[in-house]
Amino acid sequence: MAQETLILGLNPAWQRLFFLDKFTPGEVHRIKKVEEYASGKGINCGRVLKHLGGSPLLMHFLGTDHGNKIFDELSACELPQAPVWIKEPTRICTTIASEGDSTELIEPSPILTETENEDFIQTLNGYWNSTQCVALCGSFPQGFDVSKINALDFTGKRVFVDAIEDIDAWLAKGVELLKINLKEYCKLLARLGIPQVTSSPQFWKMTATTILERLPIKNLIVTDEDSPVRAFRLVEKKFQGMQLQPPTITVQNDIGAGDSFFAGWLYADSIGLGFEESLVKATAVAVARCEAERPWNLDLKRVASLETELLSKIEKLE
Repeated sequence: MAQETLILGLNPAWQRLFFLDKFTPGEVHRIKKVEEYASGKGINCGRVLKHLGGSPLLMHFLGTDHGNKIFDELSACELPQAPVWIKEPTRICTTIASEGDSTELIEPSPILTETENEDFIQTLNGYWNSTQCVALCGSFPQGFDVSKINALDFTGKRVFVDAIEDIDAWLAKGVELLKINLKEYCKLLARLGIPQVTSSPQFWKMTATTILERLPIKNLIVTDEDSPVRAFRLVEKKFQGMQLQPPTITVQNDIGAGDSFFAGWLYADSIGLGFEESLVKATAVAVARCEAERPWNLDLKRVASLETELLSKIEKLE
């Protein structure tokens, strides 16, 4: 059985998804279909990981109204969760899906109180000592006391991060995986004072090597929508880089593609797959997710087929 993974998806949302044939700003639109469901990076990751056969435990803050809906929906699909209940309502994310593209309107996150921060750390302490794998998904809510979680003992933890803000202390402790998109990668480079000479053919090797030499990151993954997924690591202090171009598909809904990639990597790691195999599985999961209307409805047979197709398409970055 896959090892249990504690997923910290601390900023969930109630998703409202509008399907339109064509979206034109400033015009009146008659929506042909509306769907609503629990969402947010942690929820998407947890549901996909469970669908793949993993063993997630999701910890999140849930507010009134929509928080109750989220809790009930995840309970119904038997996704284990450890909610921390807060006074302010859970935010709503409204997405307009049209012609293969998505436009997202995201409400501000709730503002946590000191008491709610205390409730969080007490709840987390109940799971921390028995947890080996920890996955941080997305941003923290407003008012979240990062110092409390940074002060925990990370000894013996295998940490996976899909986030960019307020993660410096996590990266300094050492992580198995940092998965970010291209915009977040450039933000990290700027934060570390690493020059971004994007015109250089050695851009990826120079920047990724510098990050990996400065920070104890075992695997660094950078995604960029339809562009190749790029993966980097140091093996015996020598740079190893790879890229994998996802196939062209008909996109049904790409919300949570990155979350699905992260879930795919977590599952691959939990069953002992290596670097290349994890990259292939994670990419296959993300692609299959975009072919389904909802993240957890991805076709596992399609994932297996994509893995076979993608395995021979990995390119080395010199």
